[in-house]
Amino acid sequence: MKKINFLSKRAAIFAALAILSVAVIWGCSKQPEAPATQPAKKITVGIQVSPAMTLVMVAKDKGFFSNEGLDVELKQFTAGKFALQAFLSHSIDFAVAGEVPVGLASLQGNQIRIVSQVVANTTNEVRVVARKDGNLTNPQDYFKAKKRKLATSIGGGPEFYTYNFLKKNQISKDQVEIISQTPADMPAALETGSVDAISIFDPFAFIAENKLANDAITFADSNLYSELYVLCAQPDQTETQPETVAALVKALVAASDFVQKNPEEAKAILQQYTKLDKRVIDGIWNSYSFQPALGKNLLDDLNAEAEWAKESGKITPETKVPDYRNIIDDRFLKKIRPDYVQISGQ
Repeated sequence: MKKINFLSKRAAIFAALAILSVAVIWGCSKQPEAPATQPAKKITVGIQVSPAMTLVMVAKDKGFFSNEGLDVELKQFTAGKFALQAFLSHSIDFAVAGEVPVGLASLQGNQIRIVSQVVANTTNEVRVVARKDGNLTNPQDYFKAKKRKLATSIGGGPEFYTYNFLKKNQISKDQVEIISQTPADMPAALETGSVDAISIFDPFAFIAENKLANDAITFADSNLYSELYVLCAQPDQTETQPETVAALVKALVAASDFVQKNPEEAKAILQQYTKLDKRVIDGIWNSYSFQPALGKNLLDDLNAEAEWAKESGKITPETKVPDYRNIIDDRFLKKIRPDYVQISGQ
């Protein structure tokens, strides 16, 4: 009978157990692979370089867009209407513009969706700044004393303000010469006397007032009109890319919270983008309510601007005015901050 070598067998068993133990320990200690993170979605947003864009600038600078999975490139334009033109030609993905060019574009048949304002309201942000002329201190006397040259920005909020200003003060067309001028050129034009008055938004109104100092007179009326600024999306974006639109709006809400708690840091961010003097920023800061919104004032302004467009010949009298509630998509802001929505769109 063949003898069994128990020592060899025992050694083999111990070796097998050791190998098994190592395998078990290694398997238990191995960390599970982290799920692959989704790359940030690259989008472009067109803005004008102005204080009204503070929420967008803060959202970019403080990483609120990034927190929502967006890689946002801000494309800067000298006016919101130019950002809107780039948006309508599909050169950029989204645009922030004053509601006047947006309303005019919709009257011309362009399909746009307004998903949020970037300011809840503005106060006297657009106004008339004029060169003093003796003791003429009210607009009726000033413009009726002699024919004045008044520069404004055609196709935007300043032109609409000018229309309301002249109408309220019963200043006829033969008493004023309206000149189209870029906003940045207006303070210098007023200072040199090449125009008698300018109708423009901040910071250029404020800059003009400071350039002329005691030689300036300002005609402001918050009841006439003050410009709003809106974030625009394409209709198909709100349907096929709702998560992107929602992320943009959510980042703006986060930026608004930051601005309320950290106004001085927000001003510093605005200064980085605009290169404005700190004194200018401080002087106009309270003219803006930096909060996303969809307010009744937006709907009222759009309807009033449609009547102005007909009266001024920008559109024919037969042009059908759309129900502007159909171009306002409140779903995104309402889901995040329903208290910021005062009108119902779509």
